[in-house]
Amino acid sequence: MEIRQLRLFREVVDAGSISEAARRMNLSQPPLSYHMKMLEQELGVTLFHRGKKNIELTSAGKLLYERAETMLSLESAVSREVSEEGTKKTLRIGVTPTTSPLLISALSKLHQKEKKLYFDLSDGTSFSLREMLEKGMLDCTLVRGPIRLDGLEARLLRKEPFIAVGDTDGFRVDGEVTIRELAPFPLIIYRRYETFLYSAFHNKGASPSVRAVCDDARTALSMARAGIGLALLPRSMAPLVRDIWHRTIADDDLETDILFVCRKDRQADPLVVQLIGLLEEAIQEA
Repeated sequence: MEIRQLRLFREVVDAGSISEAARRMNLSQPPLSYHMKMLEQELGVTLFHRGKKNIELTSAGKLLYERAETMLSLESAVSREVSEEGTKKTLRIGVTPTTSPLLISALSKLHQKEKKLYFDLSDGTSFSLREMLEKGMLDCTLVRGPIRLDGLEARLLRKEPFIAVGDTDGFRVDGEVTIRELAPFPLIIYRRYETFLYSAFHNKGASPSVRAVCDDARTALSMARAGIGLALLPRSMAPLVRDIWHRTIADDDLETDILFVCRKDRQADPLVVQLIGLLEEAIQEA
């Protein structure tokens, strides 16, 4: 049984007779009658009784008509989806945990402009995302400096200070906080910035009291919520920490670069250009 046979059968039923169906489809009647007989022989049932003017469906014919409607609708949907897949545009983007809030804001606006655009997002560290970009697994990514980006096209979106996050006694006051003021508190840092943070404290003549080191900013935030210490995080994570006290670290020594990076062969891609513009808008609105 073929899709074409089901389509012809449905036309016969909808038209009410083989002759009328043939007329509607601009076919001669004998070939259409032959197809109906072949369908009945293949299924081993009588599908309809032929009257002088109209056909009358048997119970088997009624069942086949119901199933044919479902199958033909599905066939039409599959055909449409496959056709759309051939024209669908995909943007493969990398994002770190601390740049995710910025990226999602930009993607929301890009989605409104490009309704058929498919987003393929990869989460990872700045270093793992750089490697994926170099291997051609990504079109572009957001990373944080310091990081080497030889052979790639990088654009500085902004420099961003750190924030200290936690509920430790003596920390819950308004205003900014300095590196020297943070030194006595138990600190939670994540490994990505361990050397950078120690250097910043050293430059201010202070020695940090590190309580914990972890591999993800989200883990550091969870530990701060648990009262283990103050987590030192990039300020773009502030929207995620509204339920816990946080203060901006005033010293310029603790700033990190947010970089948009793409392969050189993708820098002129219209989607990439749009995304850069929307990211810059999101930064201005933040």
